[in-house]
Amino acid sequence: MFKYVLMNDTFDTWHHGCRAVSRVIRKEMEHRGFSLSATSRVGASWWEDSVFVEHAKQADLILINGEGTFHSGSSEAEKCMRIFQEKTSSNRIALINSIWQDNPTSWVDIISNASYISLRDTNSQKKLTEHGVQAHYCPDLSLISSKPISTLNPRSGVAWGDALKRNVTRDLYKGFRSSRGENYFASVRPTYRSPLTSYPLKDLRYSLTCWWKNYSCFNDDEELARFLAQRNLYITGRFHGACLALCAGTPFVAVASNTKKITFLLNDMGLNPARVFTDTKHLLTASPEQWCWSPDEQESLKENLENARSRATKMFDEICAC
Repeated sequence: MFKYVLMNDTFDTWHHGCRAVSRVIRKEMEHRGFSLSATSRVGASWWEDSVFVEHAKQADLILINGEGTFHSGSSEAEKCMRIFQEKTSSNRIALINSIWQDNPTSWVDIISNASYISLRDTNSQKKLTEHGVQAHYCPDLSLISSKPISTLNPRSGVAWGDALKRNVTRDLYKGFRSSRGENYFASVRPTYRSPLTSYPLKDLRYSLTCWWKNYSCFNDDEELARFLAQRNLYITGRFHGACLALCAGTPFVAVASNTKKITFLLNDMGLNPARVFTDTKHLLTASPEQWCWSPDEQESLKENLENARSRATKMFDEICAC
């Protein structure tokens, strides 16, 4: 069995979408005969972890889970880029599931040393291709994390979600509290803070917060997607919230995150980019009648979700082919 290490790993994070991506990576790599020998958590200074460094030297593949890290020359992305200075000639490095936006031009020469690059939106792919770097396109892996959900069951109510920025989350929560009719606040945070490490006090505090604020909480992304599949509309400030809504076939509107990633997602999935707003003002009055899928959107969504699975299969096959 071949061995690989995973950098920028998001499995042990407090976020359904990020955990879903990491779970897909593990499953698909194992299916192709690759054993995970070590991981480095998202944002970690991996070179200070002697165990990870040793495994990376011996690995057949170094896999970087880019996520939303590679934008604006972020310090977290710089940490990942450092692996290209440390690698040996026997190591293969692949960057997958990544955005590429507003990074220094000096990074292009560095990232071109990767054996394989797959970006999660076509805009990012275009940016690197313009610099002569071969980059493939595969939508975010959270889009294939859940099994296709039947939409035959009747839908009802509106689900609200949180956002990356706390002030936006507060605005969305106020919208939830002031809205009439059947409404829910569906948190993207798992019931338990970590699947690897016990945090009993933090988990208890979060459980009390959910009870006090009337949050709807879920153990994993599949449970959240099934919940969203019963709703008429999802109002969110999270990229992965939008992805899980697509898995559920549920119309959504969103406030822009820290990059244009939600807009890029809509464009690639053939959906109306007007579903993303720069602030929460218009979201507070959004209604299911106003934002239901158009016939063209329904057709595009079905086709592109199927394409996402085939592209993911092709990507993992190509990564492991050598």
